Order: sequence, then C-alpha cells, then structure tokens
Amino acid sequence: MVLHLNGVSTRFACVLAVVLSLCHGFSFTEFIVGPRMGRGIAVTPKSSQISVAQQLVNSNGYPFEEHEVSSEDGYILSLHRIPKGKFENTTNKPRRPIALFQHGLLASSDAFLFRGPEYDLPYLLADAGYDVWLSNMRGNIYSNKHQIFDSEKDPEYWKFSLHEVGQYDLPAIIDYILNITKEHSLYFLGHSVGSTAAFIMGSMRPQYNAKIKLHLALAPLVYVLHEISFPHKVFLGSSVSLTQSVVARNILNVFPRRDYFSKLLGALCGNGVPTQFLCLIFIYSLVGIDGEQFNSSYIPEFLSYFPAGSSVYLTSHAMQMYAEGDFRPLDYQNPFMNLQKYQGLSLPSYNLSLVDHPVSLHYGDGDTLVTEEDISFTESRLPRVVGKVRVPFTHFNHMDFMVGSDAKDLVYKELIYLMNKHR
Repeated sequence: MVLHLNGVSTRFACVLAVVLSLCHGFSFTEFIVGPRMGRGIAVTPKSSQISVAQQLVNSNGYPFEEHEVSSEDGYILSLHRIPKGKFENTTNKPRRPIALFQHGLLASSDAFLFRGPEYDLPYLLADAGYDVWLSNMRGNIYSNKHQIFDSEKDPEYWKFSLHEVGQYDLPAIIDYILNITKEHSLYFLGHSVGSTAAFIMGSMRPQYNAKIKLHLALAPLVYVLHEISFPHKVFLGSSVSLTQSVVARNILNVFPRRDYFSKLLGALCGNGVPTQFLCLIFIYSLVGIDGEQFNSSYIPEFLSYFPAGSSVYLTSHAMQMYAEGDFRPLDYQNPFMNLQKYQGLSLPSYNLSLVDHPVSLHYGDGDTLVTEEDISFTESRLPRVVGKVRVPFTHFNHMDFMVGSDAKDLVYKELIYLMNKHR
C-alpha cells in the first residue's frame, strides 16, 4: 500500500518525528503536563535578548519596555510596557493615565498582543492615550525567577496560588508602576483569574484599593453559583486525583511553553486538518459554544503563545473555587502547609466588602465558566460596583474576551469609554 501525504499530513509527520526524538525518556504525564523538577531538560525556552512580547509589539510599530519587579516574598516578575501610541510624539505632553492589564490562567502578555493593533486591547489602549503595562503572573514564561530559588530545581519555588499573586505580586507591581510614572492611581483590567487576584489584593491589602481608579473585571472567577456543565463535572471530578498524581511525580510547573508541544498541537488543530474538529470540541466544552467569534485559523499561532505555564497549586486554586463555588484561599490538603501559608488552619472566605475600589463587571451569555448568575452574586458582595455589563452578542464566551473576532467592537471600545469617563 502506498501512502500519499498532502502538505498538512507531511507537516504533522515531521513534527511528530521531532516530538518523539525530543521526548525520548519522558513519561506520558510529563509530555502532556510538564517536566519533573530537577530533570535537567529545559522544556521552557530561555529568555533571549529580545523577548517574544517585544518582537510582537515592535513588529507592529509600537515602543516597548521590559521591567522587573521583586515581590515581598522574593519572586521576580516581568512587566511589559507600551508607553505610548504608534504615531504619538510625547514631547511636552502631559503624563498619560496608566492601564495595567493582568492575564488569566496559564496565559502571558503574548496572548493579548499577537493579533495586532486592529484587534488587541493593549494597542488600542496605547492609541487611546494610555500608558499600558502588562503583568505576567509568577511562574509563567516571563516571570520564572526568584531571588533564592531556582524554578527548574527547587520545588519550594512553585508553592504558591492566586493568594500570593494578590497578596504580594499585585501590590509590588502597582507600587513600582506608580513610582516610575509619578502617578497616584491606575486603571486595572483583569481577565478571569487576573481579576480574581485583584479582588484578593483588595481584601487582603485594602490600602491598595485607593490606588485603583477603576477595575474592569472581564469574566472574573469569584463565586460560582450556576449549574456546572457535564464536561466541567467530568473534568472537576478527576482534577483532585490528577493533581495528586502530578505532584507525586514531582511535576509542579504545569503546561509551560514548549516549542515542540505547541507545534504538535498546531499541526493537529490547524485549518484543513481532519482532527481540528476534536480541538474545537475540546475548547468549546471548556469555555462555551461559539461558532462565530472564534477564528479557527488563529489556533496554531495562539498555541505558540498559550499556555505559558503556571504552578500546579495556582491551577488547583482556580479549580477549587470553581468546584466549591466559594471565594477562599487554596486548601493545600496539608495542615502543615496551610499553617505555613496562612498562619492558621481555618480558611475563611475572602471579604469582598473590603474591596471598595470601583468595579465594572463584564460577562458574556455564551460563557460556561462565569455566568450572569455568578456575576450578579459577586456584584451583591462588592460595595462599589459601577456597572454590570453584558457583552451584546448571544454566544460570547470566556475565551472571546481574549481572542474574539469582534471583541474590539463588542467589548474593548466600551472599556475605553468607561476608562475615559472615570478619569
């Protein structure tokens, strides 16, 4: 039998051959989830002189800066900055208002920069007169350094959740930006758990509420009241045992950016590939059905930027909140770790009544992760909600806030309008 390969199949076969050669000796779990600690095999690309984020921003004609900030507990965080618009001359211009953007679970700043100024929010904000900063959560491709620990060798590095992002990282980032710019407050834009971390900060470090002019919360995961879908029930039902299995194998850095893995997924999910429908079914089962806002031709490129890595404990924290419906710190299922992290064995819910900075809540009807019911309950717990905004599109889902084809007209223009209104 003669096997005739078209261009797509040939590309897939080549990628698969490379993957098999690179992954010799890896377990299946390592291949899917991430490397074991201390394995000595670098699966996450090392930082080059010019980062991917800088290449994306500069290639679109915008200025770019990279800054490093150290948190109180020693994590070194990378901030990306677009200080002005593409065609703006800042000579003798008054200081620009600050927009700080925080990505969601497993993402990085790249995921909001790769489509360009016609589609992506950071460029639109820069052109609208804002000084744009993009934060990268500890543990991702850009923020994987520490003053003491080595993220590739020391398990202690990865023992953090969203709690530490809110308690230590965001305060350090906000203080750094305000010190650099000589401003007193900023606008905060958070997607999904990016907003969650800001709510944690507001409850744990309430003095920082005064430093946020307006918090634009895009599908924030806080309280979950809606009936969980069957695919989510299946996923959550196995998440605890999967997490325990991963930790037992000493895999703490989950879903890091790996070139060979991205290429394999891109080959499986690209346009014209028979297996693409399986990729779409998987995506839609997690974030919500959407046949119009998601451009499937983006998949291979998007997969080269997402996922970008995180701690197994941070992802567990997000899953815990979703499964329990409660907004509280991560239960490490270990009394010693809970005592070490929280100076106590009880884990009370975060007090949203202390989060008194202005908040605008945004949601989509097609989002199966964060629904209007969840948003309404969150609204009832917050003291200064200035608006609850439905995206005017029937099937707008969780991921569309990040890569929706019409997100500029459906969401981003409204966000910029609200920011200008609250100057």
